[in-house]
Amino acid sequence: MASTSFVSLALLAGGMLLGSGTAARAQNPGSRAAETAAEQEHKARALSPYRRGFLERQLLEIEHAGGFGVARGLFVTSGDIKRGAGPSLGPAYGKTFASGAVLQAKAVFSTRNAKVVQVALQSPELARRTLTIRTRVRWQDVPDVAFHGLAPGVRREAGGYDERQTEVSIGAAFRPERLLRFGGGLALQRFDTDVASETGPAAGSLFAGVPGVGADPQYLHGYGSAGIDSRDSEGYSRHGSLLRATLHDYRQQNDGPYSFRRIDGAAEQYVPILGGNWVLYLGLRASTTSADAGESVPFFLLPDLGGHDLRGYSNYRFLDRHSLLVTAEYRWYAQEFLDGAIFYDAGKAVSRRADLDFTGLRHSYGAGVRLHGSRATVLRIEVARSREGTRFILAFSPVGE
Repeated sequence: MASTSFVSLALLAGGMLLGSGTAARAQNPGSRAAETAAEQEHKARALSPYRRGFLERQLLEIEHAGGFGVARGLFVTSGDIKRGAGPSLGPAYGKTFASGAVLQAKAVFSTRNAKVVQVALQSPELARRTLTIRTRVRWQDVPDVAFHGLAPGVRREAGGYDERQTEVSIGAAFRPERLLRFGGGLALQRFDTDVASETGPAAGSLFAGVPGVGADPQYLHGYGSAGIDSRDSEGYSRHGSLLRATLHDYRQQNDGPYSFRRIDGAAEQYVPILGGNWVLYLGLRASTTSADAGESVPFFLLPDLGGHDLRGYSNYRFLDRHSLLVTAEYRWYAQEFLDGAIFYDAGKAVSRRADLDFTGLRHSYGAGVRLHGSRATVLRIEVARSREGTRFILAFSPVGE
């Protein structure tokens, strides 16, 4: 009985102590919050803060300064030469005036002796920031451009031709509403072409009977475009759509049968997944040409596929009067300013518009990474595969441009 009473007293005392502790915490609710705050502070001290890398910091600085299109004194530039010219570099100068007008000049030289010299002037944004006007003077010299022939005699081996182009142009871009885009312009262009001296007799036979071989046409080139564009930007996007058509009219100004018209159409759809961390890109592009009786399209201005679009094939691999290309890409966020991608391309070039369908397409596939800002693609590194082998691609523009 005494032991039972002792146990009862012990349980009662324990209950009182437990109750007093609970009451104490109830009377001082801040103590538990203080303990939680202390635990969180301890965890925070144990974690290393995120530090941006050198490249990420540089890209952010450029973005905050207005992006890659802003002219900033003397700098080094690359690209903007006809495809297949090889890696290139050269000096450039840019100046943005107080009015918002932009002047840029550059001279770019490639490892394959291609050259471009250009001076361009862009107006400030006019008409309530809906209109810009751009003029440029440009000279380009590209030796030994690849040519694989026209259907049905297209070959895997290539001949080469030299092309020099001089241009004086003026163009305008008009965006009256957020989704609507219009453009147009005029250019005086001269082309001088010759079969490359390095082209041997076998490859030289590719040029037999091809329109425009050795021709030096001078053109008044007019063009106009209309489109609906909801993409983030032209240079880099994670969502939105594009529908655009562009009409070109090449009127030869010197003697020769090379006046013609060309229509280019483009459709793009970006499908964001998980808030844009994954993106599915679908693209369709088509080009078609026409000429009056007695006229023809010179081979160096025909629609072409290969290199920048049908990526598993070499530059200008397929070239004819009409072309079609479909592209599908799956992109994912790798880290800030860096995306991974896998892709599939299919397309063809044909001599008859009636054959512009989805049969007999050439296929390629591959993977790569893209370095980009919020509005521009800085660098694409890709490996592409087709039935003709594997290609390594280094580009400074978005897919399809």
